Amino acid sequence: MNEVGLPLYRRGSAHLDWGGGDRIEARLRVPGADDILVTADADGSSMRLVAQEGPATIESDAAVRALLIWGRRPADASRWHSDAGPEALRAVRTLLSGY
Repeated sequence: MNEVGLPLYRRGSAHLDWGGGDRIEARLRVPGADDILVTADADGSSMRLVAQEGPATIESDAAVRALLIWGRRPADASRWHSDAGPEALRAVRTLLSGY
């Protein structure tokens, strides 16, 4: 996962303002599977599998989650859902937009 995520993070993270000590922590969830926990701050970023816990930042099917990790979006927006709010989604999508 980091082979994909780390180069992508470097580019996406360059478009975020880290001046206020901000931190991104997002759970990309597929029902019945572990979450992918995406974290990033001014010092670096990571992506790892974790057990489902708490609310998801973005919930989707497995194919859409793979697209999101690669900085893409599905043509059919109804295939993913989020209650995270516009600022959290903007930050996650910016971070994952590196490619």
